[in-house]
Amino acid sequence: MPCMKNNMENKHKKRKDDVFIHEHLHTLAIFSFLVFLFFLYSLESTPKFYVNFYDKFNLLSHKYLSNKNIESGLSLIFKNSQKSLDPKGYFDELNIKAKSYIVYNAKDQGIIYSKNENEVLPLASLTKVVSAITANKLTDKNTKITIRKRLMRKDEGFDLGMKEGQVWKMNDLLKYALTISSNSSMDIIAGTVSNSNSDFVNAMNSYVKDLGYKNFYFNSASGLDYGNVIGGEGSALEYAKLFAKSYELIPEVMSYTINSKVNLNSNSQKIYQVPNTNKSASAIIGLMASKTGFTDAAGGNLAVLYEPEIDKPIIIVVLGSTYDERFVDVKKLLDATNTYLQDSSK
Repeated sequence: MPCMKNNMENKHKKRKDDVFIHEHLHTLAIFSFLVFLFFLYSLESTPKFYVNFYDKFNLLSHKYLSNKNIESGLSLIFKNSQKSLDPKGYFDELNIKAKSYIVYNAKDQGIIYSKNENEVLPLASLTKVVSAITANKLTDKNTKITIRKRLMRKDEGFDLGMKEGQVWKMNDLLKYALTISSNSSMDIIAGTVSNSNSDFVNAMNSYVKDLGYKNFYFNSASGLDYGNVIGGEGSALEYAKLFAKSYELIPEVMSYTINSKVNLNSNSQKIYQVPNTNKSASAIIGLMASKTGFTDAAGGNLAVLYEPEIDKPIIIVVLGSTYDERFVDVKKLLDATNTYLQDSSK
């Protein structure tokens, strides 16, 4: 009997040991896998490796491990391994000509670097992005827009390819307006989707207030000034936030602003090759959206949204530069941003 009792106790103990091992083997395997991957990561220092590695691990974790804690744990490891660098050393000596500028992390909603980002300045044709999202809010993207000279400013002529009586889908005309920065087409859209251009401008001002912005004010859909009356004004910080919002609301339209030329057609099916007023568009790697602006009062303005790394959208806005220097300013800020982000990831 004692012998049988001992055998039963040994079997019971063995069963408990087996259960313990089975329950913890999965956790042990996951931990070992994490340690191995972190070791691989320590052998590399480039942001490119980080991006590729993280994407592959993300797929593996969902496919094989089915454990959300792994993903968050890995993110924490990488976050803690990144350096905290002072951006001043990267941006202070750039000699930017713009009166105001900002480098904005759209995902984290944080400022990487800026100067006079809250100063309210003329926006010129950067206004057209606000007009585009307002038109998209007021009517369907496939609404037919007929080109009518009576809806244009008296001092405006037809832009490339536009003719009286021509019919466009609104979405295509918005692409046209933002790419070539067409004042007449934006005025025609405004006068079509609202009772008048002034009603449309009122809708623009109401819309940006509803979105929580305080520094915007508009007097025209195109951004053109009326004598001493500024067509549109705002701050670099709020414009950066709105630019990110515009990509969420009208991504198809905004994506047409990344090429040096785009092909667009009216309902007549005639194809027009439309040049981009952002002459630096093709040189920006990872560009997702851009918009230019220039008037005598505003000087040279430029906004770009690009991804230096996967899922890391950065917005750069310069206000009050010159016609040519706005492109130089953005190039300087973009290069400094890329270097800063690379060094921060080492």
